[in-house]
Amino acid sequence: MAWYYTCENIKPRRDGIMTLKTLSKITRALLYALMVLVAALMAALFVSGSVRGFLENAYGTADNAVLFYAMLLVCGGIALWILIELAAVLKTVESDPFVERNAAAFVRMGIAAEAAGLVFFVKCFFMFTIMTAVCALVMILSGLFALTLGMVFRRAVEYKRENELTI
Repeated sequence: MAWYYTCENIKPRRDGIMTLKTLSKITRALLYALMVLVAALMAALFVSGSVRGFLENAYGTADNAVLFYAMLLVCGGIALWILIELAAVLKTVESDPFVERNAAAFVRMGIAAEAAGLVFFVKCFFMFTIMTAVCALVMILSGLFALTLGMVFRRAVEYKRENELTI
């Protein structure tokens, strides 16, 4: 069962079980669940001694504990920010996604992802793991992707404004 768009109208044609509205609600629910999970994991760093003990034993963070926790908190904050921006963008999918706010949101998400990639890259010099290098690469590529989407959305907003002025 495939989703596709027809050329005659921009509205999605439904060949499967889910409509665009249902898919948007499910995706938003998953984003909210991820927000709660990230916030809970960040809070666990402060509240639970067993989490700190696990991190110190598993990753050997006793020497660089402050740096490690700072990196986790900064990246967790960036992840929360990106999730909040995505949820805000998804609210407009059902009505009109090509608005200036969404274009700016993608640019902000791209900058945030680039910042997270930079944090992971710096961490590679102090506490190198293969996963840290992979996360740095993924975040940098995600940031570039989000920045590109921001430019595409900005152009779509411009075209939409021009089209609305045409009679």
